[in-house]
Amino acid sequence: MLRHPAHGNGLFIALSLSFFVACSGDPEPGPSGFTLAFAAKADGADVGCESELDALGPKREHRVRLADLRFYVSNLQFSDREGRAVALELDENDYQYTGKAGSVALIDVTGTDAGSCAGNAVAFAEGTARTNLAVTGRALVESVSAISFDVGVPQALMREVIGSHSAESAPSPLNEMQWTWATGYRHFVLNFSVEDGSGETGDGYAHVGSRDCGPADGLALEDRDECRFVNTPRVSLTDFDLARDRVALELPKLLAGLDFVSNVYDPQTFEVLGEGPGVECHSSPMQPDCATLFGNLGLDAEDGSADAGRDRAFGKE
Repeated sequence: MLRHPAHGNGLFIALSLSFFVACSGDPEPGPSGFTLAFAAKADGADVGCESELDALGPKREHRVRLADLRFYVSNLQFSDREGRAVALELDENDYQYTGKAGSVALIDVTGTDAGSCAGNAVAFAEGTARTNLAVTGRALVESVSAISFDVGVPQALMREVIGSHSAESAPSPLNEMQWTWATGYRHFVLNFSVEDGSGETGDGYAHVGSRDCGPADGLALEDRDECRFVNTPRVSLTDFDLARDRVALELPKLLAGLDFVSNVYDPQTFEVLGEGPGVECHSSPMQPDCATLFGNLGLDAEDGSADAGRDRAFGKE
């Protein structure tokens, strides 16, 4: 399982170590505000609540419309052209939180007031009205040449927040996207409708989150350092210009290889009624769609470890 140095408090090292003037000569440039922008993309176009993704599936006959797309970003690291770390600190706002155990930001691509996000596109709609497409903070922006980050909530921060808060008292944005409050977080949520070539429709749920995080009747991570399946994808992008580039989540690449057929459930009893158009992954190795989705995110479906070199879903624009 990958480990990343300089997590937690290392994410917001005292900027004075890197940012202030040299002892002699001209002063070095100081830190300035940065915006790390994100976008959901398909075939070069931005994707949102009023978009339709078509030509998907083994016969290129499936269509997808978004209902909800959100994910956490953590362990953000910048480096220069020589591979040296560029110190940064995140702003604190409704979408970004820093605690003793680390920092996290929430990217929320979809609202609830337009297109397929506004209606009953899926049976279990859970989107939020607010949106956020950037991580912000301060750094030596001109020095940044590469970026990397985890998609998810750091394990130590999960333990800190769940152990000391209720779902209602948790700080924003960590009051969203938990499986249930006791059992841990979903790091990535994509809900969408699926339509096949005959016009039949169904639901798609792609939920990537940590699993096996603690005792069945207790709190996540109260008896262990990390979940058995951490399931936090790692993204690494080189030749990245903060002023020009965006992090692009390429949805066709994320969904590549799926057959878009899943179980159909009775909405009251959850009894399996048959099969129909859809995608089903709640981070369980028992669900066939998870292996495909995890592979596209660079995750090992067997042990939950991450390899940024295998990630095919995130890139730069």
